[in-house]
Amino acid sequence: MPDFLDYLHEKAVLQPSQAQAARNRIQRTGQVPEQALLELQLLPEEQLYRELAAFHDLALLDLSRQEVSAEAIAKLPPRLASRFQCVPISLSKGTLLLAFTHVPPQSILDQIHLLSGLRLQIALCLPSQYEEWHRQTYGGISAENVSQLRQQRKGGRQARLADAPTVDITEEAKDEASIISLVNDILDQAFASDATDIHIEPYRDRLRIRFRIDGMLREIPTPPGLADLTDAIISRIKVMAQLDITERRLPHDGRIRLLRHGMPCNIRASVLPTRFGETLCLRLLDNAKVYLQTGELGLTPAQLVQLHRLAERPNGLILVTGPTGSGKTTTLYSVLAHLRDQRPDLKIITVEDPVEYEMPGLTQIQTHAEIGLTFAAALRSILRHDPDIILIGEIRDRETAEIAIQASLTGHLVFSTLHTNDSVGAVNRLLHIGVEPDLIASSLGCVIAQRLVRRLCPCCAEKLAAGDLLPSDRQELEKVLLRQGRPVSGLTVRNARPGGCPSCGHTGYHGRIAIYEFFQITEPIEDLITNRAPVSEIRQAAQEEGLLTFREDGWLKVADGITSPSEINRVTLPPKPTT
Repeated sequence: MPDFLDYLHEKAVLQPSQAQAARNRIQRTGQVPEQALLELQLLPEEQLYRELAAFHDLALLDLSRQEVSAEAIAKLPPRLASRFQCVPISLSKGTLLLAFTHVPPQSILDQIHLLSGLRLQIALCLPSQYEEWHRQTYGGISAENVSQLRQQRKGGRQARLADAPTVDITEEAKDEASIISLVNDILDQAFASDATDIHIEPYRDRLRIRFRIDGMLREIPTPPGLADLTDAIISRIKVMAQLDITERRLPHDGRIRLLRHGMPCNIRASVLPTRFGETLCLRLLDNAKVYLQTGELGLTPAQLVQLHRLAERPNGLILVTGPTGSGKTTTLYSVLAHLRDQRPDLKIITVEDPVEYEMPGLTQIQTHAEIGLTFAAALRSILRHDPDIILIGEIRDRETAEIAIQASLTGHLVFSTLHTNDSVGAVNRLLHIGVEPDLIASSLGCVIAQRLVRRLCPCCAEKLAAGDLLPSDRQELEKVLLRQGRPVSGLTVRNARPGGCPSCGHTGYHGRIAIYEFFQITEPIEDLITNRAPVSEIRQAAQEEGLLTFREDGWLKVADGITSPSEINRVTLPPKPTT
């Protein structure tokens, strides 16, 4: 009987030179033919496996449509499914159907038969579909690794912990079962999923791991028995963050420096004691994702022009407001990068707590309140270093606010952040912390409020006629479009498809974009601030001068097909009714 390569040659699927190249690789590496053909990229995966199934008279199963029985999964330990690269499909009358990524030798089938006590029926599946199934079932964590570690710990062997200033999560402990490689798997999967946070939450009988992706928490599948390794996982992360692993009663914070595929990344680690052990929140700070061009922020052309004009001001105070995780740091760093590149003659100093991203060309100062280096103390010294532009990480109290305002009134352009619900509310916030209204009016140049909304998945978003929107949503959308001079007749928008698709993790959304609100301080508004006018009066005056709220900016992005009406309603509040 001819071998598989001869079979492909006879069917004219492979050229003689290609078949010989595959034979040379098999002889050199000991790989099975299908693996050699895949790595040489001589045939598309699906075509190769159709031919392989036909040659061995086996069924080729489509795992994207195949129903996999939970009863069958329970019959095969995860470490065996991972080691032998097979999927337990179904169990019927003592026979277990397994789909392999290769044609298994009899020795592997004998092992599975002895361990399971079941008759076996085999089929084939595509390696790419197997990887997706494994990720959906066990997450990005190696099930075999977890199993080996549990056995080691039961046998008294302690997983090794090593401290290093910088950890390469794509290289360290790649080929051995260790807590190091297990934690690296979790971190690498989070970065690959574009997660912004990792939540590791212990409970009485399980360990839950969740990633915040596109602003929403998603629980990731984990292998059985991971809860047995909870203490070791938390200890490893605490060692990486240079925290005291013996302190389990108090909250503490640290920082982890990583290399991933040669690129530096940082993680801010926060540990909190709970009833069932310590819970961790890891904020992923990927330098590659914060250095956006200002044109990539999601601003309308008019907003982009306005932002560049603000950045060119010789002095004044510019505030960016929004809740934690709304993209304020990304916006500010994008503006500073724009200024650094356009004006190399400028001296830019930042004072932050903490310094989340390192930006070449800037003088960055980390505050240390425990030794007296507060925002206010740092600002007093900064002014003696002849800066042109100052970034203050956050205005938290009256002293910091007043020094920032004094700096803006003495020839410096000052950027900072403030926690408020909208742009106009920044005036009220400054008044509440004790800043005099005339100082606010004379120094404040603009307040930019922002929120993040999820982008619709480009692969599966569905068209939606404006007539199918809720009446209130349609009315708001048309009102905003008319105000901007855009047509409303024949309008169609896009919406998330229920269940999404594999490329968006079955959510209907992929990535996020900011919606903005630019509150420009004009002379009439200065007078209102000086006279302590109510916020509602200031907001009305700003809207009469052209203020576009971030809800209205969101509706423009709905009209452009970037996001959905439900996403705007999730992130922003509808306008209050007028009487």
